[in-house]
Amino acid sequence: MLDKAQSDKFLNRVGLVLREQLTDSTQVQRKVLLSSLGSLVQEYGPDQITNEMIQGQWDVVEHLHPSDGSLR
Repeated sequence: MLDKAQSDKFLNRVGLVLREQLTDSTQVQRKVLLSSLGSLVQEYGPDQITNEMIQGQWDVVEHLHPSDGSLR
C-alpha cells in the first residue's frame, strides 16, 4: 500500500505524462485508467513504472467507448 506522499508523487507524474490526454478524457476513461495503473502499482511498485508504461495504459483506455468503457 502506498503512503500519501508516494501516491501524490505517482499521480503527479501520471498527470505530467498524460496532461493533454486527461484534459479531454471522460470520467469512464479516467476510472479505467486509474484502475489499470493501480494494478501496475500493486504488481511493480510506483518506482518501477516507466512513463512509457503510463502512456501504454492510456493507449488502451483511449479506445474505450466514452459512455460505458467497452472497447470500440
